[in-house]
Amino acid sequence: MARLKSTTERGRFKQEIHAALYKSKDIKELLLGDTSAQNASKVKEGFRDHVKSHLFIDDTITDTSSFIYYDVRMPRLESNIKHCQVVLYAICHRDILDNYEKEGYYGNRADILSQMIEDCLINNKKVSNSFGIGEISLDSVDIYNSKRFYGCVMTFSVPNFR
Repeated sequence: MARLKSTTERGRFKQEIHAALYKSKDIKELLLGDTSAQNASKVKEGFRDHVKSHLFIDDTITDTSSFIYYDVRMPRLESNIKHCQVVLYAICHRDILDNYEKEGYYGNRADILSQMIEDCLINNKKVSNSFGIGEISLDSVDIYNSKRFYGCVMTFSVPNFR
């Protein structure tokens, strides 16, 4: 019996995460500002500049902006189940950290961005059920703190068949 590739989900999950985040008008507004005067390809290009499917490396970004970086880990591969984790950075440049407010969201810009991501991936049942064999769940939120950027590292779990 042929066995499915263990790493296939990494790429598939990345595509699904990117698509889900892109559908959020709130996330696009926080990352890109008002995009109503831009055509669709310009919005997509700007979104790709701010949302990356690899982890953040400090000192590689010089823009005073907000970003989402993410990757997929597989810390345990058992005979029938793959334990997948999505590690997601929601980070903002310190110079703009405290100058954003949005009705229904609390805290600084990085806090608001993490709440929007949670709304997008967890609270939207269509999205949360599109991963693995169960719903994607938020396991932890840690602080990311560097000289120029501040934010959080969100870790999500996704159980899946092997």
